[in-house]
Amino acid sequence: MKKLFSLLVVCLVVLASCEREPIIVLSENSLEFDAAGGSRTIMVTSNYEWTSSADMASMNPVSVSPQSGLGSGYVTITLGANATDAVINKDIVFSCSSKSSTAMATLHITQACPAGSASLHRESIEPSEDNGIAAEGSVVTFTVTANATWTLVCDASDVVVEPSTSGAGTTTVKATVPTCPVFEGRAVKFTLSCFTTAGGVTKSESIKQAGGIVIYGDEVYHAVQMKDGKWWMKENLRYIPAGMTPSDDLTAVTAGVFFPIVCNNSTLAFSKNADDIKSRGYLYQAEVALGLKVGDLSSVEAAEALNGTRGICPAGWHVPTSDDIMALVGKAVSPLTPNPNAPYYDGNNGSILLLNQDGFNMDAFGAVSIQDNTKTAGSFLGWAKAYPDKISSGMFCGSTYASVTYNTKDVPESGIKNLQFFGFMPMTNKATEAEYTCNGTKVSYRIAAPLRCVKDNN
Repeated sequence: MKKLFSLLVVCLVVLASCEREPIIVLSENSLEFDAAGGSRTIMVTSNYEWTSSADMASMNPVSVSPQSGLGSGYVTITLGANATDAVINKDIVFSCSSKSSTAMATLHITQACPAGSASLHRESIEPSEDNGIAAEGSVVTFTVTANATWTLVCDASDVVVEPSTSGAGTTTVKATVPTCPVFEGRAVKFTLSCFTTAGGVTKSESIKQAGGIVIYGDEVYHAVQMKDGKWWMKENLRYIPAGMTPSDDLTAVTAGVFFPIVCNNSTLAFSKNADDIKSRGYLYQAEVALGLKVGDLSSVEAAEALNGTRGICPAGWHVPTSDDIMALVGKAVSPLTPNPNAPYYDGNNGSILLLNQDGFNMDAFGAVSIQDNTKTAGSFLGWAKAYPDKISSGMFCGSTYASVTYNTKDVPESGIKNLQFFGFMPMTNKATEAEYTCNGTKVSYRIAAPLRCVKDNN
C-alpha cells in the first residue's frame, strides 16, 4: 500500500507540473465606431474559460455578447450612439486564468462624436419697430436646438444674452437690447456656434434696430426723418437750462421757462404733472430757446446772427430756421414765399394730418402770450370758445429773425420793444383733423412756446 500511495503522489506532482499556461488572443486589438454606434464582431481564442469587463457608466450603452465563454468563439461588441461632444475612448479587458496564473487581452474602443449641429429660430421681438428691434430697446426671444454644447454671442457689447450657452436639447434664449446708441440705427448680429471635436456649425442672424433716439439731459427723445429729408424731434424739448426753474406764474414775464399748459374743464392751466411734462415739454421764451437769457438780445444784428443756432438743443441739432419750416410745411406769413412742393403742404396750408401720418406728433400745445418786453403779465394762448375742451392753437420757437419793434416807432436809438422770429403756428380750431393746419408764423421773443429741434447737416 505504501508503494501505491507513493506512486500516486508522484503522478499528481507530474500532472501539476504539466498544467497549461493560460492563453487568450483577440482577433482585433482595437475597434473604431462612428457616432451612430453599431455592432462589430471579433474572435476570442482561449484555452480556459474567459470573461470580459467594461465600465458601462463611462461610455455610451455598450454590450459584449457573450460576456464570457469557454475556449474559442465569436464575440459581438455593440455601442449606442455617442451623444456627447467628445470622442469616447475605452478599454474592454478579456481574461482567463489557470489555477496559478491569469492571461489578459485588451480591446481598445474608440467612438467618434457627432459634429455639432444647431438651429437658431427667432420667436419674437417685444416691442417691435418696423419688424425689427425698437429704437428704445426690445427683448428678442430665440429657440436654440442643438446636439451638443452651444454658445450664442452678440456683436454689440451692450446686449445681454441669457443663457449664452447650454447643452444639447432645446433652449429658450432671451436677448435684452437697450436703447440704440447710434442715431442712424444699427444691425445687431447674433452668432450661434455648436462644435465638437468632430467639427460643427456657426450660424448668424442680423436684426435691424431702429434709430432716431437722442439722449439729452437724462431724457430720451425720439426723432423721425420726414419727407423733407431732415430729422426732426417728434417730441417737444424737456430740457431745463442750468440755473433756471420752470415757472407757473403768468406775471413772471422774464422767467425764461414755463411749465406746459393743459386744458381742464374748459380752462387752461399750467401743469407740473410728470406725464404732462413728458408729453408736452416745457415752454421757452425765444432768448432761452436760442441759448441766451431773457434780456440778452439788444440789437437786430445779434438776432440775425442766431439763424440756425444750436440754442438749447442737443449737440448736432438746431432751433428750426425759416428754411426748415418752409421746406417742411410750405406756408408762412409774409414775406416768406410759399413752397407748394413742400411734402406737408396740402394745397392750402401746412397739414397737421399729413405731418402726423409720418410720425411728427404735432398738436396745438398752447403758449404763454407776452406781447413785448413792456408787459408785466402774460396770458394763456390757445383756447377757443367754440372748442372748449381742447387747446386749439399755439406757437413753436424758431431761430430766423423776422422783425423788430422799437420803443419809439422806427427809432432804433429808443431801444428794442419787441423782436420776432419765424416759428410754427399749429391750429386745431376746426371740426376735423383733416382741417388742422401748421404754418409758419412770427413769434414774439417774450412769448413762451414749445421747441422742436432739427438735426444738422441734412
